[in-house]
This record gives sequence, structure tokens and C-alpha cells, in this order.
Amino acid sequence: MDRLNEQVVEALRAAGKIILESQIDKANIIQKSAANYVTQVDFQVQNFLVDQLRRLLPDSNIITEESENNQFNLETATWILDPVDGTTNLMRGYRHSAISLAFFNGQAPVSGFVYNPFNDELFTARIGNGAYLNDKPIKVSKNKDLKDCLIGFGTNPYHREQASKTFRITENIFMHSLEIRRSGSAALDLAYVACGRLDGFYEYSLQPWDFAAGMIVLAEAGGQATTWQGNPLGVLKPSSVLATNGLIHQSMLNFVKE
Repeated sequence: MDRLNEQVVEALRAAGKIILESQIDKANIIQKSAANYVTQVDFQVQNFLVDQLRRLLPDSNIITEESENNQFNLETATWILDPVDGTTNLMRGYRHSAISLAFFNGQAPVSGFVYNPFNDELFTARIGNGAYLNDKPIKVSKNKDLKDCLIGFGTNPYHREQASKTFRITENIFMHSLEIRRSGSAALDLAYVACGRLDGFYEYSLQPWDFAAGMIVLAEAGGQATTWQGNPLGVLKPSSVLATNGLIHQSMLNFVKE
């Protein structure tokens, strides 16, 4: 691991301590939109990490979930950060949330980090250097028949007008797969596909900070991520996401395309 990655990992672990030591103050929970919340912990983690990243690369661009001044371009070195992916889980004491951080050098993805401080699991990847869970190499599953596959999905609760479509697809996938799971953290779902805990994951609409890091980890673990139309994922705007071990990708596309 190069020095920059080492410093990023140090910063992520320190930010994880902020989450672990936090106590959610209900008076400081802000509802941004339907089922979309932000807590003081989101801001504390974001402020800490933005400060750390600015120290590491002073001229870099930082795109974050809780910022109103994002510069959505990849013209320079760019970090894409979700300080707490799974805020609703965090609010309810459901210990399944993650810090998601991706690094791009211009248009080129460089590295991805997904850190769940509750079980101290850190997923990392650098393009061309493989994917790791706590420094141990990880690979996607080898399941190629959907009936043997465990599939994760997201409900995109901020756009409930899409619920009927999501659940129609989900019922169909459920009837043809081993089982399905809904965890509340897309970043961790992507990481779980990368390490073989899940065989696939899909959600109708995600923001770049939800999937940028996870798609890098997944790619380096041998998996595949596209839109629901089978197109490459872009990280400068919201997108549908289908992530798989690669072996079931076409089968899953057939379901989500309807």
C-alpha cells in the first residue's frame, strides 16, 4: 500500500471512532426529504475527513453527500465521499453503516474504500492491485446459476413512486434466486458482492457517493457493475446500479430491464 493510501486508511479509522463514540441527538436530526435524514454524526465525520483529505491533497476536489457546494467534475484529483452510508440504520442503532470514499485522478478511478466501523471491516482497492478486506485479498463468488445466488437490493426510499417497479422486479428475482436481502447500505452491499457474501445487488437510483467506492472495489475483485440498461456507470450524476459477480450479470439484466 502506498503512503497516500496508508494515510487515507488512518483517517478512515479515526473517522470510524467518531461514529462508534457518537450518540444520536434526536434534536439534531434533519429530514432532507422523505425518508432522507442527516445527523450531527454525518457532519462530524464529513468535516473531519474533508479536513484530512485537504491536508493530504490540498488542491483536490471533494464531492460529498452533505455539501451544498459540490463541483461535479473530474477535471482534477477528486474524492467522492459519503460520511455515513446507512444513516437511517445509524439512527436506529442498527449497526450496519459505512464510510464510503473513492479517489479519481481526472476521469480515471484510482482507489476505493468502504469502512464499517461497527465490525471493523475495511474494504479497499487500487486499480490494478486487487481488492482487499482488512488486507486479505477478496474475490467475487463463482456462482453462475441464479437459483444458487443470494441477491441484495435497495428500495430507493427517496423516490417511492418507483416502489411498485422495484418490488415487482424483486418478487421475480426472489422466485428465481436462493434468497434476497435489503441491508440499508448500498456501499456495503457492493462490498459484499466483491467479497462473495452476495452474488448480486441492484437499486433503481443511487447517488455517486453511494456507489463510487464500491464499484472500484467490486471491479478489482473481479465483478461487474453497470446501469440497469447495461451501460457503464458514471460517477457525476445519479444512476441505476446493477452489480454482480459477472457470471450472472446478463441474467440479472434480463430481470431489471423488464
